[in-house]
Amino acid sequence: MQLNSAQALKLGREVHETFGSWRKAREAAVQRNGVYVIDREKIRAARAEKTAETA
Repeated sequence: MQLNSAQALKLGREVHETFGSWRKAREAAVQRNGVYVIDREKIRAARAEKTAETA
């Protein structure tokens, strides 16, 4: 993925909104070759949990 592409920026916003901070996002991620990788399923699960809390 190209850095700062529209797709990358959208994903970054989604990750930050889901976890609330970059620190929490890094804690949910796995570091591979110096890059933090978050499984999309973790994003979906965190978003579902956040939605359930507000309901």
